[in-house]
Amino acid sequence: MRKSITRSSVLAATAALALVCSGVATAEGSLASSGSSGSSGSTGSSTGSSAPGPQEPFAFTGWDICPLDDLLNKDPETGEPVPTPGGCQTVIVKTGTMKLGNLTVDLDPDSMMIAGGNRIDFGPPMSWDFFPKNGGVYANPIQVPGGALGVGSAEDFGLTRIVASVEQVGTPTFDLPSPDNMSVKLPIRIKLANPILGDNCYIGTSQNPVALDLKVDPTTGDGAGPIPSGEVGTHFSNYTATATDFAVPGATGCGPLGSLDWAANLRAGLPAATGNSLTTTVDMYTASPWLVYQSQQNQ
Repeated sequence: MRKSITRSSVLAATAALALVCSGVATAEGSLASSGSSGSSGSTGSSTGSSAPGPQEPFAFTGWDICPLDDLLNKDPETGEPVPTPGGCQTVIVKTGTMKLGNLTVDLDPDSMMIAGGNRIDFGPPMSWDFFPKNGGVYANPIQVPGGALGVGSAEDFGLTRIVASVEQVGTPTFDLPSPDNMSVKLPIRIKLANPILGDNCYIGTSQNPVALDLKVDPTTGDGAGPIPSGEVGTHFSNYTATATDFAVPGATGCGPLGSLDWAANLRAGLPAATGNSLTTTVDMYTASPWLVYQSQQNQ
């Protein structure tokens, strides 16, 4: 039976469609860690650090958010930290392009950062245990230019104002054969925020996330060098990192009882089991947590 479409549902559908486009740009160009749609910035939690979260545009500013309390072993008698295998890591996405369903989106510069650290489990097999467990991914929600209607200043007007952000729904998993030949697996969901869409509109869920596997190409980049700010560790600049053929589930929870899921899915070509890709240029920073600890003690 043919369904009638009211003016409000058309507006909501338009909002959903525009949100999907913006959500893609935020998801892969500015992986936001928290779903606060009205905030000017959001941060992942950093276990073992009292430092405030970084703000966009993201840049390496030191090791203050490396969770040393989780990374360093302690002497059982004194309780003092001792040399421990592992590393503090920061990865900054500088630029990139994402293909999601039938959308292709350029990423905002310096709009994503993964920051934390890894402890080594020698196994076998050897594995890397990332900390913090409930954070480490940083970005800011973005307001969609043109809003739901695609006209000047519409993004600031009531029902047409739309904001997109990405929520981290699992702990990043690093594979580190070498500092310049690594991959980062990252489960996310994209939140689409608009008064009509409600507060529970997502692409991906905690149980069925968008599972990125971002692999660094060691044949690219400018090689290894000291960190320009003088911090201990090594800087790897301008490396290509890609994720390919990850699945993107359909939208859920958009509108009352999910009544606008179809609009988001239609515009974005979702669900899309294959053909999705992310290509980025990244800067990477790494340092021994023991050396970071010693350097902080000497300050």
